[in-house]
Amino acid sequence: MKTKREIFRPSFGNRPDQLIGRDEVIDRIMEGLQSYPGSADRSVLLVGQRGMGKTALLLELADRASALDYVPVRVTCGEAMLENLIELLQREGTQYIKETRRSVKGVSAGALGFSFGLTFSEEAQRSFGFRVKLEMICEKLAKAGKRVLILADEVTPTVKEMRELATAYQELSGIDTEIAIVMAGLPAAVSDILNYKTLTFLNRAKRYELDLIPVGIVEGYYRSAFERASIKASPGIIREAAESTQGFPYQIQLVGYYLSKFSTDGKSVSSKTLHRVMQMVQEEVDEKVFRAMIHPLSDRDRVFLSAMAACDGVIKTADIESLTHFKHGMLQSYRSRLIDAGIITSPRRGELAFAFPQLADYLRRQESAQGA
Repeated sequence: MKTKREIFRPSFGNRPDQLIGRDEVIDRIMEGLQSYPGSADRSVLLVGQRGMGKTALLLELADRASALDYVPVRVTCGEAMLENLIELLQREGTQYIKETRRSVKGVSAGALGFSFGLTFSEEAQRSFGFRVKLEMICEKLAKAGKRVLILADEVTPTVKEMRELATAYQELSGIDTEIAIVMAGLPAAVSDILNYKTLTFLNRAKRYELDLIPVGIVEGYYRSAFERASIKASPGIIREAAESTQGFPYQIQLVGYYLSKFSTDGKSVSSKTLHRVMQMVQEEVDEKVFRAMIHPLSDRDRVFLSAMAACDGVIKTADIESLTHFKHGMLQSYRSRLIDAGIITSPRRGELAFAFPQLADYLRRQESAQGA
């Protein structure tokens, strides 16, 4: 049986014991991975704000892809990502290469570019760059009936290595190499990738925006997880706990974690304990999610969002224009930028909404604190 600590894991990048609310996305991606080499369905973009479970989903996909004869490797966007990717493929893929050292000795081994398994010969290591090495590994794994799945986290188009990876993938998929790629990133970063002139081919990639989890699914998850964690709670407390998360994956894990921490063995969770937990969770989400989300925005962006937070009920674009006194062209510019950043949405023409309902409350608390 898993411990409470293993069931609820709220740290960023950690994987909870159960991934909820993503079944449809997972099924579509897995179906795409079974398509023909070079298919656009083999390139995927996962889009979501911090705390929406992108990394957890990548880890889930890695496990499931292994059953489809893929060799999955996960890297984080950065200067060392290409070197790490090759090394991980060598480590994870060597087990599928059936050969002995005796059979690959001599000149023929050097000509193939490998000295043993997926270890490059000294000449190949010295002479070839990332693109050629990746192709060589893919070809050798394909002979063993295996395909390569690259899982790239925290994608950033300004990183040279990210652009090199995307270009290499485009070239390899163009010659029907057995390879697929799933990239995950913040909305603004993914938007920049799609607009980057050398990466426009990614506009054909399947794009999945990770939304909030329906509260009903969260409630069902809590019933099961609380039982496994030996947390006693009434149906009313479970429902209130689920509603307090508003379907935000990071918050779902936080609430469960703190309830497991403060629950008393043998006693049912009280309303007082739940409200204490909700307050702690709110403070942590404010600091680690919303503050980080707002920090890179311009002053005008923040004025726009504050005007939205001041509106009751349906938020109309005309009301924002009246409150901010922005000219129409300027208003549309900020509107588009905040939508691309995944901070707001436009559910209907002329209307706006926060992508995270709690963000409006956060902005109002900030306004109140500054005015005090």
